[in-house]
Amino acid sequence: MRQRHLFLAAAAVSLTAACSPTPEAPTTTAQMSMSHASHAGMIRVTNNGDLTAEQKQAIAQVKQVTERFHDIAIATRPTSQGGGGYTQQFPVGCAASPDGAQGFHYLNPDLVDANVELLRPELVMYEPGPNGQMNLVGVDYIVPLSLSATAPTLLGQPFTALGPPLNVWALHIWGWRPNPSGMFGLWNPKVSCANAQ
Repeated sequence: MRQRHLFLAAAAVSLTAACSPTPEAPTTTAQMSMSHASHAGMIRVTNNGDLTAEQKQAIAQVKQVTERFHDIAIATRPTSQGGGGYTQQFPVGCAASPDGAQGFHYLNPDLVDANVELLRPELVMYEPGPNGQMNLVGVDYIVPLSLSATAPTLLGQPFTALGPPLNVWALHIWGWRPNPSGMFGLWNPKVSCANAQ
């Protein structure tokens, strides 16, 4: 048990450090966009096609447990204060690419480990609106590359390996914004960072 706590503590420290901008890490929206776009060549494109009945049911459950996070103030409030605990941006900035965007990601660091739990996504994703509002568009599941040598799967979908500066396996579920690239697509052409500040 003590070893597990030390292992998780080390992983949390590594992830927290990755959340902080460094001289090598991109810090502006444009730089983040280029960094994220660079991962496109690493992505194995999966044709999601029609969702199975099980996938539809699971996604409905994800939407039910994350519905309250339409209010970003609730999502980013610490769990000790009744919020979602999504207190850190990871990565910092609005993620965009020529294939679409992902928006701003907010991480609950307490959920980062080697496990994937459908109803406990590590991140929630928001598109910035024209009046400064943040619109919930989906959730993101991550596992640090250092904690898993092989791609995790969720709902039959393999995670994608994203290298530096993220160093995570990742899978999106676009429960709150239809995605022409598929429910589990890496980028969503219907999401934009145009209103990012």
